[in-house]
Amino acid sequence: MRVPRSVVVLASTLCMIGVAAGAAVAGNPSGNNGTVKVDGADFSAGQNNEPHVDCHQFYIDFFGFDQGALYGTATFELQAPTGSGVLWADSAFIGADPAGGGTDLDASLFVDLSIPIASSGVVPQVNQGFHVSLTVHADGSIGGDTKHKTFWVDNCGGD
Repeated sequence: MRVPRSVVVLASTLCMIGVAAGAAVAGNPSGNNGTVKVDGADFSAGQNNEPHVDCHQFYIDFFGFDQGALYGTATFELQAPTGSGVLWADSAFIGADPAGGGTDLDASLFVDLSIPIASSGVVPQVNQGFHVSLTVHADGSIGGDTKHKTFWVDNCGGD
């Protein structure tokens, strides 16, 4: 029995698509991969967010991002009720290995917001300190490339 050429081409194409999809899922699945966590210095690369951290020393941890020449840029802004405006921004290399899910630590960015907050001239909220919004733009994401966190910092020097 002779199989029509169109059936052979179709079967080969479907096979290649399946292999490519399997490779994507195994290493760099498509989509807006990765997550970021606010991590106090004493918490040491934990996988939970800390809603209150010390202004002088904390980390932004990057988990589960794709492999490649990829960077995550973190921008910190004051948020109401303690003011507005950009405080500081920095980047970290996040593409050292394939996406490994929520426990795959790709990078940690050390943060000290004490000088930018002191320079801002804003007054802390009495019980909480300063309300900060974090926006991370992650290279390589398909679709939206942003991650957001909002948290409090205290012990900034005058609060």
